[in-house]
Amino acid sequence: MKVLVKNVSLFDGINEAIRQGCFISVEDGVISEISHQQNPTMEYDRVIDAAGYTVIPGLIDAHTHIALSDTFNAIDNMTAEEVAVRSTVIAREMLERGFTTVRDVGSNCYGLKQSIDSNFVPGPRIYPSYAGISQTCGHADYRQNRTQRSNFNQGLDDSSFMRQGHLVLADGVPECLKRTRDQIFMGASQIKIFGGGGASSLFDPLDTIQYTREELRAIVETVTNYGSYVCSHIHAGPAMKIAIEEGVKSLEHATFMDDDIARLCLDKEVWVVPQYATAELIANRKIPLDSEILYQKTERVGKGLLKQAELVEKYDLKCAFGTDLIGTPEVHAKQNAEFSARKKYFGSFRGLKQATSDAGELLKLSGLLDPYPEGDIGVVCEGSYADMLFVRGNPVDDLDILANPDNIQVVIKGGEIFKDTREM
Repeated sequence: MKVLVKNVSLFDGINEAIRQGCFISVEDGVISEISHQQNPTMEYDRVIDAAGYTVIPGLIDAHTHIALSDTFNAIDNMTAEEVAVRSTVIAREMLERGFTTVRDVGSNCYGLKQSIDSNFVPGPRIYPSYAGISQTCGHADYRQNRTQRSNFNQGLDDSSFMRQGHLVLADGVPECLKRTRDQIFMGASQIKIFGGGGASSLFDPLDTIQYTREELRAIVETVTNYGSYVCSHIHAGPAMKIAIEEGVKSLEHATFMDDDIARLCLDKEVWVVPQYATAELIANRKIPLDSEILYQKTERVGKGLLKQAELVEKYDLKCAFGTDLIGTPEVHAKQNAEFSARKKYFGSFRGLKQATSDAGELLKLSGLLDPYPEGDIGVVCEGSYADMLFVRGNPVDDLDILANPDNIQVVIKGGEIFKDTREM
């Protein structure tokens, strides 16, 4: 199918300047040409007029849990089928908010991804990690109380949440290798591990170091052999140092960073994917959690990220947009609030780049495991997927515009319109 988008005021995801009067030709979901006049020899199946709007690349959320549609306790009382059905609502609404691509860093979204890719349900492209890999008593050991240990050796029968494949435990090098290869077999584009303590888990303090160097090294070597990379949930500085030294390429949260860690990230070209708005929401108790212990830990995270943002800016670190929202559709609906936080810390242009070309660069580190190798993402250029948004106003000048999804009036993914609220 051939599509023409005309009268385009274009932010291409890379350059701050808006290009005026562009004509974008799309063939089979990929941009074939960007010019300043319509090709008179080309016949199009559809012509879309973008006059009056700023056209930007489809947005990327590089830290999601798209299949997790309620609290962990609530999901522990759901069947896998119920979770899967609920995830289709999350996916559709993410796409309507302008997110044409997401990186899922811990949930069993296999069926959802297959259904989206086959055009059975609407949703963003998904770069999946599938089950996040954790040590026992690590951040992804989400047994909700110690009595659930009783059936541990029989496969965590007491924890429906873990049995559904959102998270998996692995201890020792052989188990780590097997679980890593299991996720690659399922189609993971990158591997997610838990290298330190977490704010939303009950039994591991934030400052713990999780996984030994030998275990980390084995996981990283396996994933590198498949041409991809490892991302790690991590908060504490000592844990970050070990992860970077052992080859982890993306630090999720990276909360308690200091200058030494920041310089190490810069030297090793390691990405950081923080979530400022979500941390503020949880720290202010505006997102439900399951216990007072969790609220106390998340308050520390919210405060720590303020200092971390200064270091990301000071050292110009590689930084991608992420939200880390887990909960009901009402919680996921807060996704675009991250744009206001990014504007506050990095300004509008850099904040927008973090959700477009920067995030696209990170996701393409999946290399041989890239599930969408046919086009670039996070940019509007020749050879990229035809993922475009028509926005009221200019988010390069004022990123707060994207904090309100109503300002995103047209969502095009792969050359197909999935949302159009323009008054005709």
